Amino acid sequence: MLRSARGRISALALAGYASVSVLVFGVRVLAHPGRNYVGGLTTDPQVFIWSLAWWPHAVLHGQNPLVTKAIWVPDGVNLAWTQSAPGLAVALAPLTLAAGPIVAYNVAALLMPALAAWTAFLLCRHVTDATWPSLVGGGLFGFSTYMLGGTLAHVQTTAVFVVPLVALVVLQFLEGGLGGRALGLRLGALLAVQAWLETEIFFTTTLALAVALVLVAIFVPSGRERLISLAAPLAGAYLLAAVLLSPLLYYLATGRSAGRPPANDTFVGDALNFIVPTHVEAVGWWADHLARHFPANDAERGTYIGIPALVIVALFARLRWRTGTGRFLLVAFLLGVVATLGSWLTFDGRRLTSLPWVHLGVRPPLDLLMPVRFSLYTALVTAVIAAIWLTVTAAGAVVRIGLPLLAFAALAPNVGLAEWAGPGARTLFAAKPPTIPPFFTGDSYRSCLLENEVVLALPFGARGNSLVWQAKSGFWFRLAGGYIMNTVPPAFRHPAAVAHVASNDEPAQITLAEVRAFSRKASVSSIVLDAAQSRPWRKLLDRLSRPQAVGGVLIYRLDGNPPGSRPAHASSCPSPRTA
Repeated sequence: MLRSARGRISALALAGYASVSVLVFGVRVLAHPGRNYVGGLTTDPQVFIWSLAWWPHAVLHGQNPLVTKAIWVPDGVNLAWTQSAPGLAVALAPLTLAAGPIVAYNVAALLMPALAAWTAFLLCRHVTDATWPSLVGGGLFGFSTYMLGGTLAHVQTTAVFVVPLVALVVLQFLEGGLGGRALGLRLGALLAVQAWLETEIFFTTTLALAVALVLVAIFVPSGRERLISLAAPLAGAYLLAAVLLSPLLYYLATGRSAGRPPANDTFVGDALNFIVPTHVEAVGWWADHLARHFPANDAERGTYIGIPALVIVALFARLRWRTGTGRFLLVAFLLGVVATLGSWLTFDGRRLTSLPWVHLGVRPPLDLLMPVRFSLYTALVTAVIAAIWLTVTAAGAVVRIGLPLLAFAALAPNVGLAEWAGPGARTLFAAKPPTIPPFFTGDSYRSCLLENEVVLALPFGARGNSLVWQAKSGFWFRLAGGYIMNTVPPAFRHPAAVAHVASNDEPAQITLAEVRAFSRKASVSSIVLDAAQSRPWRKLLDRLSRPQAVGGVLIYRLDGNPPGSRPAHASSCPSPRTA
């Protein structure tokens, strides 16, 4: 009976978190779920929209889903080194096939905060055996600044619902409630799921787990004996995970076609950001002049915790510092804070002194990590601390209710911030329509482009939405380029003329000779230019050939013949006309 009641409460908690996520992030998307997508700080969501479409397409067509030749022709891309979140793509494949990748993306964007909050709730409830404090803890994690930033642009980084479950099963083992074999099986499966969702988070979870076990050995004497017996099931868990991850590990080991990411000292936290919000939060209206000094960008300024939550941490420290659990959590919190700062103590945009990461962050594979994303673990520790404090504090009802409400108010997203989302968008989190010309939503692309034809889509890369165009077409054509990563594949770094186009420079800085060189490298036969964004390119490309206007795009044939003059499409592609 008790287990049944706990199950009902858990289900209600998940439903509640999901309702909050929809109301906060997605209410305006519901009107056009196949056109608008959640977020819109950058064009980065197209990476995941494309991935959602690619995985079921590749599997159904007998292609290797981990290596695509649909983009960056002729060499393609090793997707193991990109943030393509294959786990979510596979899980949502039925929805993608039924309703399209944008609908599936919206479901993922709205579901990830709710799932993260729910699994954090389960962890907090195990620790406290109290429901409403655990609901608070789950909400503080699932709707933390880290999660808000990911919802803006990098939904794959919000697929973190496994992380609290990892902590939960290890804790159950240390408490004696879970045997070694059960831990090995559960932890191995969880680690594999996390790696298929996001390899960076899998790696940082491993680091966090190692640090946590060291802290247990130092601060929790009662857990030391169980730590010794943890070695075998922990090794078994990682062995099981390696087996489940073997295809991904193979392609991680055999190539790094994505190239190197930006320097990790760019994506670090600012110490002032722990108490000063950005305009991602509703309370950040007063601090924009300060937030502009913080490193990284609006989607990666995830260190903000807020004064109310920090007060809760301080009150917890006053109550529980003398206990092993209290010291474990508080030291873990401080280590998380330091980790998010990266190589330098930065305050108000100014570097003051070096931190330990300056020596660690240059060593592989740590050099691939973004320190600011360690705020994920700071948020989880904060959630557990809040749940415990609410359970044990003797403070009056005003404090016990008021502080959590203020903590949530401090984290509430600024859903009315419209200017980031670009033309046609009404809010930051819930009305961003990607630019998809009618050419790709109807059948015109089938009439005017040959199947598997190599297309140079403009605007190029992150300046446009060409990955969404390709996904909407069902991968009818291949792309020269493709914004699946923020670096240029090695094959397109030389010669300089090719690299200039591949690096997505301003159109005004690109010459016709460079367009031709890039097109020869990728065997491009057609250039498809978004007519609504054609001005920067027209002066250059009109010297190439006469364009044909079809369905909101301009098509340039590199052989000089308009699409409608091609014998295979003479009867179906609209007749040529000067654009």
